[in-house]
Amino acid sequence: MERKRRILVAPLDWGLGHATRCIPVINALLKRNAEVIITGSGSSAELLKNEFPGLKHDALPGYYPRYPTALTDSAMVFTMARQLPHFIKTINHEHTQINQLVKKERIDVLISDNRYGCYSPGITSVFITHQPHILMPESFKWIEPMVNHFNRRQINRFNACWIPAADAQLLGDMVPPVLPANTRFIGSLSRLKKLADEITYKVVVVASGPEPQRQILVDMLRAQLIALNLPAFLIAGKMDGPEKITVSGNLTEANYLGSEKLNHIIQQGEIIIARPGYSTVMDLDHLDKKAIFIPTPGQTEQAHLAQQLIQQGIAFSMEQEGFNMATALKKANKFSGFTNFAPDESLLEQAIQSIL
Repeated sequence: MERKRRILVAPLDWGLGHATRCIPVINALLKRNAEVIITGSGSSAELLKNEFPGLKHDALPGYYPRYPTALTDSAMVFTMARQLPHFIKTINHEHTQINQLVKKERIDVLISDNRYGCYSPGITSVFITHQPHILMPESFKWIEPMVNHFNRRQINRFNACWIPAADAQLLGDMVPPVLPANTRFIGSLSRLKKLADEITYKVVVVASGPEPQRQILVDMLRAQLIALNLPAFLIAGKMDGPEKITVSGNLTEANYLGSEKLNHIIQQGEIIIARPGYSTVMDLDHLDKKAIFIPTPGQTEQAHLAQQLIQQGIAFSMEQEGFNMATALKKANKFSGFTNFAPDESLLEQAIQSIL
């Protein structure tokens, strides 16, 4: 009997989005009778353990980036720059561990979601990213060529680069005019699906991202939801503890929700307030929801995605500093929301077929 193909999946631990968009990839692999092993760190690793308790899980070094409390591009750039030695050290460590794991588990294919060190000579290594071209803030555009030289050099270590989108329309400048020959679009990915749930909440907040900005966002929005006395559900995006659902007046709150519960709660929301992280955008696109986005301060990628959605008339966004929910809800009425999403699973199926 032929041995099952053994696939190692390794998502980055910066927020939960890298892990959540790996869920449909893992499910597609399992449908093809592949044997999947998951490796990672931090909250993204915990999320995938909850989603796939029957699979084997291993650990990698965590990046654990520290983000500034100051709401400026300069603070973000300098804070990240100071951590570069740590990031490079982590990449080297994870590469060493990955090679050991590949040998130990007799891995046939390695799929890395934005982990630069997760490739291995002698087997097919795939890199998933929605940022083949990294954008820098306007005042730091002068270093963008150097950043992308490093990005391209690292991606070129992989046999294939997969972009989780149907095309470059939403990503805009994050996709360069000319892509390497080994790049392919694998379609919009989401762990969620459209349901027939009735609207229960005026607002559903889905908080996410690194500290301290996640907690700052949660505290700010909780206070405004209570003040407005709207029926609302706040998902705090805190994985290091119990789910812990509480109800206080108009506000229901949970630390986190598994995919099935999250799917239902988002569908029950009239409007979703969230970070415009790319995975969150794909989720709301799949569910045809209206949204208000609050980019993480200093994250150029999120600001770019939010601006793309404003220009396309899909979703309103407002900066975190000075955010006013009442004003945002009024302005959001002028936007269409995500509508008429037609999933095309063939792109992911073709990509999976190419590695199996």
